[in-house]
Amino acid sequence: MNKRFTYYFLIFWSILSLIYGIKGSQEFHIALQSLRVEILDVFFLYATRIGEEYVLIPAILLMAIFFPWKQDKRYKIRVFYSLLLGLSLAGVLPQIGKFLMSDALRPIAVLHDLEPIEGLVASYKKSFPSGHTSITVAWVAFWSSLVFPKLRVPLFMACTALTVAISRIYLNMHWLHDVIVGGFLGFLSAYIGLWAGGFNKTS
Repeated sequence: MNKRFTYYFLIFWSILSLIYGIKGSQEFHIALQSLRVEILDVFFLYATRIGEEYVLIPAILLMAIFFPWKQDKRYKIRVFYSLLLGLSLAGVLPQIGKFLMSDALRPIAVLHDLEPIEGLVASYKKSFPSGHTSITVAWVAFWSSLVFPKLRVPLFMACTALTVAISRIYLNMHWLHDVIVGGFLGFLSAYIGLWAGGFNKTS
């Protein structure tokens, strides 16, 4: 796992956890909704797609095929195995949480005065934890560890994960505690994947 990415991620998620401890999810959600403007609606609608197939699939293909292209077969297998295991965990673990806590209501089902966001299909249950946040943290952690050193940009990758997490709250899809747990699940998944592939040394 990239050491700098680990530091930035832990700093960002510690801040989110501190906010949760001080304000709680509902108060933070209401405060964030008070900032609603059209330009942010559009920005976060696109930002949240970083945790979807539009960005995820190209990123996986680059990490699995393009960047290891000149490496030996054994290295390519290690990369493939790491990505397969880590991203699978990042996708499955949140779904287990949603299954176990299927009655966890999303913000739009609790705070009835929230304004819907144009272009977004509202969901009402299975709020905990955030799958978008989990898969995003996982793939940016892999990116920060596996691509060419000059392209790892760990601070930018950590900021990307934070942006997706905030987008899930802004778009009324998740609570603060949902994205906090989702982020830690994604980080743990990537760590396990990198460890299983032999990329467990920080860099």
